[in-house]
Amino acid sequence: MARVAACFHGFLRTGGSMWLLARALRRAGYDTVALPTFGYHLAPLEYHADRAAAELSVLAARNPDATIDLVTHSYGGILARATLARLPRPLVRRVVMLSPPNQGARMAAQVRALLPVHRLGWDPLGQLLPGVPGRQPGPRGADVGVLTGGTGGRGFSPWLGADNDGKVRIDEAALPDLADFHVIPVRHALMPYSPTSHAQVLAFLETGRFARTALFSDTGPGDATAP
Repeated sequence: MARVAACFHGFLRTGGSMWLLARALRRAGYDTVALPTFGYHLAPLEYHADRAAAELSVLAARNPDATIDLVTHSYGGILARATLARLPRPLVRRVVMLSPPNQGARMAAQVRALLPVHRLGWDPLGQLLPGVPGRQPGPRGADVGVLTGGTGGRGFSPWLGADNDGKVRIDEAALPDLADFHVIPVRHALMPYSPTSHAQVLAFLETGRFARTALFSDTGPGDATAP
């Protein structure tokens, strides 16, 4: 059976930012790895979710005996949630979200306050504000694991008020009903490139659980969101 995956990149990045991760997937035996690019800041999330669902449907049609795995970085996890809501449930098998701002990001609010371009009618960070992504549907029809970064203390950024990967707090990455949730000492921007991240992604896609081999581990940011 063919092994097929798609990688959804983060905000203000392109599919090329997931190239090293795609290489790791191919070396692990994936036959096809798609790296689409989305201009998140140029159109509403719903537009990109419709396009992503169409692209995944094409992948499925080309590989009728295969299910699809998704790996996402940052805002790509929000896209995955919206996309899964548009797909037949059996189409996607497992999803790994790297540092997703599933509950929004306090840093987005801080940057938006410093650079208030939204007052000019263009609000690229509005969809990342705290609480906004939480309005999107939860992932359904697939086993979902969240892999996020932290230090076990104040986080990589001392300005976010809780442990974080430099941009997203651990509690902001959480979702209910996850198959697994794990914290590794990797910064937000380095998640798609880190060999540690790659090993954890492959472990989850293979077994449905992350490997507890990092410097420290967390099963979830609280009882309400821990699996």
